[in-house]
Amino acid sequence: MALNLHPADLSDIEKIATATHFTVHLRSGPHDKITKRAKTLAAAIRAADKLGNTPGGRKPMIYAVTPDKMTVHVPAAMIAQARKEAATAPRRAASKDSGARPKGRRAEIAENAAKGILPLVPDFSAETHRRFRGKLAEIVALVEAGDVAALKAIEIKPYSSSPKALDRYRNLAVSALEAKERPSKKADTSFERASISD
Repeated sequence: MALNLHPADLSDIEKIATATHFTVHLRSGPHDKITKRAKTLAAAIRAADKLGNTPGGRKPMIYAVTPDKMTVHVPAAMIAQARKEAATAPRRAASKDSGARPKGRRAEIAENAAKGILPLVPDFSAETHRRFRGKLAEIVALVEAGDVAALKAIEIKPYSSSPKALDRYRNLAVSALEAKERPSKKADTSFERASISD
């Protein structure tokens, strides 16, 4: 399911996508604060979980730090989604290690899209995805707006892992949005391409 973002949070997606690193802050007292640095959002979440809550119930806050040193708070919805993706990764890795093919993962994702369920947004916090983060933010904004025509008009050349992930996400999102527009009819999946994979 796609991020359920408040419009104000949505406006920060592009800034977060350009992050050079992330910081985790936990105020443990009136004048005491713990700060941890992480290269990716996933690593920041692990650091936040390790810190835990204060006795008073205060939770760690995660911020993205942009190239121009701007600090942007990471929305709870984005953190929740990253947790879901991290939870499925060990199962996929175990299947690959055992030589078994992931059980119907691609089919399941495509079927969900055909039912109108939006796909998870790819995690582009890794440095290798940096130059494609702006394009991801643009696509996410169009998905949130439900603009199928604009999504189809975006040109993506899937020549490497990052654009392939963008292409896969865009295609599945289009299928899901079209299914929502025509709930009584079978969703049009013709826009999906052979590049769709785990």
